[in-house]
Amino acid sequence: MFASLLFRSHLNPGEKILYLAHAHPITIYKGFLKRVFYGLALPGLFYLMMPPFILVWAVWAGFGVLSMIAYFFDWYFDALLITNGSLIDVQWDGIFTRSSTRIEYHTIDGISYEKAGFWALIFNYGDIAIERIGGGKPLGISKVSFPKTVEREVLEAKSEFMRSKNLRDHNTLKDLISNMIQDYSRQ
Repeated sequence: MFASLLFRSHLNPGEKILYLAHAHPITIYKGFLKRVFYGLALPGLFYLMMPPFILVWAVWAGFGVLSMIAYFFDWYFDALLITNGSLIDVQWDGIFTRSSTRIEYHTIDGISYEKAGFWALIFNYGDIAIERIGGGKPLGISKVSFPKTVEREVLEAKSEFMRSKNLRDHNTLKDLISNMIQDYSRQ
């Protein structure tokens, strides 16, 4: 529900998020620790050495906290949304730059994942490639947590979408044929 609220600008009316895939948190720890060190630890150390400049150190730490929040948002909003209508690859490249790519389920030819390296196997993250019908460059998402689960969720959502689409098409065709028979019998 929280994800639906945050990603509602990317959803069509009636569309619901079934699964939300992110990069594994272990893959971003270096950047986060760098921001903790330069944004909080360093100003704290300078405060201990030179307390009269507390205002400078507090402003520096404030910018450090803002940098960590922006880094977290960048991680959280770079996501693959598996919805009941399509896949949406959302990219967040800063506060004012966002983009998304929508892939309809009927255009998906296949999905595969790869775990490469010792840490990827230990922490269970990998790269996902979604191939579209008609070739073209596959959509790739890197360092996704639990790639096998993401693959399974995409395939289940695609299967359910195709089943409901076929049912709708079947009912439409049935109504069309019954209308044609009724019109023909009246003549």
